[in-house]
Amino acid sequence: MKACGYLFLLALTTAAFGAEPAIEFSAVLGGDHDTKVSLTDKATGSSRWVAIGQPFGDYVVTAYEAAAETVVLSKDGQQFRVRMKSAKVKAGGGEPPPELKRAVLNNLRQLAAAADQFYLENGKNKTTFDEIVGEAKYVKRIVPVDGEDYRQLEFTQGKELKVTTQGGYSVSYAP
Repeated sequence: MKACGYLFLLALTTAAFGAEPAIEFSAVLGGDHDTKVSLTDKATGSSRWVAIGQPFGDYVVTAYEAAAETVVLSKDGQQFRVRMKSAKVKAGGGEPPPELKRAVLNNLRQLAAAADQFYLENGKNKTTFDEIVGEAKYVKRIVPVDGEDYRQLEFTQGKELKVTTQGGYSVSYAP
């Protein structure tokens, strides 16, 4: 009987304090005052852009920590930090410099998140660069870092995005 009580207490403690949110953080858009993050509820698969201070399910997005690529969520007085989903980097001509890799990955993350929002809002599973990038679209503009051509990307739901820079580095992002 005593062991049963300990197991119950352990389960209760884990549920209250050790439960991580089933939320995936995949991209960020905007600057200081208009930052939005792309979040996905892993249980339902629903995904959307959320501004800092706004709710997402049972959580509230309280902050975005750029240096750590982490979003801070609050629920019932507790804070949870969720790191941005990892991206894959494949180098064709060796490993790219960290700042180049980071900038290209940021562009690919923004495009993937914009494409996901396009799929959601339009009921489609394919799109083009021109449908998601432009002054009044999901992403205002994408600035190439090392001559990579984002227009050649094939935007198909669930498909990896991959570009090659003029320096010969291949960088990919799997949504």
